[in-house]
Amino acid sequence: MTRRIENALLVDDDDAFRTTLQSALRRRGVTARTAATVEEGLFALEDQAVDLVTVDYRMPRENGLMAIPRFRRVRPDAVIIMLTGFGDIALAVEAVKDGADTLMSKPVDADHLLKTATDLLTRPRPAATGTPGAPLSFNLDELERDTIKAALKQSEGVVARAAKLLGIDRRTLQRKLKKIF
Repeated sequence: MTRRIENALLVDDDDAFRTTLQSALRRRGVTARTAATVEEGLFALEDQAVDLVTVDYRMPRENGLMAIPRFRRVRPDAVIIMLTGFGDIALAVEAVKDGADTLMSKPVDADHLLKTATDLLTRPRPAATGTPGAPLSFNLDELERDTIKAALKQSEGVVARAAKLLGIDRRTLQRKLKKIF
């Protein structure tokens, strides 16, 4: 039996992004609530069960990375996805170690978010998050491709600027682009 995402909590300090994603999820039949801070998100999680929690990495006072273990303790069965416009492989690994199921680059497409979350919801979870040798629940190639796409979009397609955003050499990015695309 395929489970689906029915209830979501979106934790992000960007009002426009948060309400746009909420509307998109509601149009797809998901009951989506929002929170502008980590504390608001924790209160919301204590009040009602959710299948999906998204949390922005860059938040005021407490970043999303610090919030993930707290969210995981309150809702251990929920899919937790960190969203960021500034993602890299090291951040993704750290997020997963802290209890996130994966990291996705902003802006995020609602259909892609729901597909990813549904796949994660139906997959068996390792016994303990961060256990050495436990399989990581994200695809590094897909994460790298999404991060490169986001950097290219932010830099308006200028490879040199995208490489600078990613913190890599322009030639390295060009090689990755040839391999990925």
